[in-house]
Amino acid sequence: MTTAPLFDRIRSEARSTAERKVASVLLEGYPTRALSTVEVLAKQASVSAPTVLRFLAKIGFSRFADFQAAAIADVERQLGSPLNNIRDDMAADTSDHIYQRTLLLQAEALQVAAAQAMPAEFDAIVDLLVNPRAPVKVLGGRYSQNLAQRLAVHLGQLRPGVSFVPLLLGFAYDPLVDAGAQDVYVIFDYRRYQAELLHFARGARQSGARICLLTDTWRSPIAEYADAVLTSPDASTSPFGSRVVATAQIEAIVAAVSLWTRDQSRKRLARIEELRKLGDPDFPSSKE
Repeated sequence: MTTAPLFDRIRSEARSTAERKVASVLLEGYPTRALSTVEVLAKQASVSAPTVLRFLAKIGFSRFADFQAAAIADVERQLGSPLNNIRDDMAADTSDHIYQRTLLLQAEALQVAAAQAMPAEFDAIVDLLVNPRAPVKVLGGRYSQNLAQRLAVHLGQLRPGVSFVPLLLGFAYDPLVDAGAQDVYVIFDYRRYQAELLHFARGARQSGARICLLTDTWRSPIAEYADAVLTSPDASTSPFGSRVVATAQIEAIVAAVSLWTRDQSRKRLARIEELRKLGDPDFPSSKE
């Protein structure tokens, strides 16, 4: 699948945290969001309007109107956006049976997520997670705690200092007493967004901690406090939404951490295997 030149320029030129936020918002809804206003884009990206304009100037547009004209020209040249092309391709495979239709919707969502991906944003998250001096704390909401637990379990086998933080009723904010500038919080938050998670994220940020957010394309308000954000399209016939893309994002994060810390993670996994043998009755006892 080919992507539009402007689409690729937006993706490749974003470097700073603020630039990546602007680029991510544009790519998640390309080209529609390019046709909104500076103020709307700034609000969606949780940045200031001047930040949006500076990024557009960086990619070659001194005026917002020039950027919009380029986006329109891109669409006309491509006869539809890259994401719409995916949907057109998938439409031919639709089925009336809910099982097949659901699977096809998830396949489409994964392709859309891959098409609009910001590798620099993903790398920013992995950079934070591979720092051995940074404790990693993972938490989620009512319907995303299972995602947080999955990531915490896998990361904990690859590196030290990883913990799952349950938001217990009445004690939700107690873990923040130990939050500090060395900490990295990975937060999962999807619609309907939870106020407790937002308050927790604000408190963690005030303590100097870094925040990675995994959310949907409508973007949790936690994005305002996040250093990096991964969004996932939600295509599902279920009333509870889908977390297929989010699960794939977890798998990608774990794969990247494993790759970037290859030697350390191999030693840690080997040690874990040794410890698991302690429960094996055939494992030689230290008393023999």
